[in-house]
Amino acid sequence: MDELERTYMEAADGDACDALRRALGDALTEMASLSGQVSRRFVRAKSPADLARKLGPERREREAARSR
Repeated sequence: MDELERTYMEAADGDACDALRRALGDALTEMASLSGQVSRRFVRAKSPADLARKLGPERREREAARSR
């Protein structure tokens, strides 16, 4: 997390408010992307834990196993 914080602070030239705005903007963009995937039925989940599991590294491993 410290590395991510440093990255945002460097991009914002040390301005904490700007760094927070940038981080929030990135988070909202990522949420919108995921929301679009869910609404197009690319991701199906019954609970947040299911969603995290489907979007996590295990998903990539399952997909790789299926393609073998």
